[in-house]
Amino acid sequence: MRPRPAVVLLAGAALLAGCGDGGGPHMARADAAPLIALSHRISREGPCAQARDITKLGRQAITLVNAHRVPSSLAESLVSGVNALRAQTPVCLPPVTTSAPTPVAPPPAPHEKHPHDHHDHHEEKHH
Repeated sequence: MRPRPAVVLLAGAALLAGCGDGGGPHMARADAAPLIALSHRISREGPCAQARDITKLGRQAITLVNAHRVPSSLAESLVSGVNALRAQTPVCLPPVTTSAPTPVAPPPAPHEKHPHDHHDHHEEKHH
């Protein structure tokens, strides 16, 4: 399952960059572009890469907020979007390797009975 908040975060990042916005608060394109690129990549990745890149996206967003590079009126939206994405971070399971089954030894051949092995020790006595 692919995390859906990536789409929401992507749209938010586009607004943060000021795309199509004549005024109002927005982030510098240089700050928003890496977040947008990472959001695009996350939406196309497998679970392990998503888990890694969602963490990376979170670190980058927090770094920008802490450096006051995100306008305060947008910071909460950005952090909320990242947190929603983090909540859906897929579990990364290590690949399972398969190996050829261990050959099973054939059962031992049935022990052959020799005619002399099992004599009838009860000989009939004839008088």
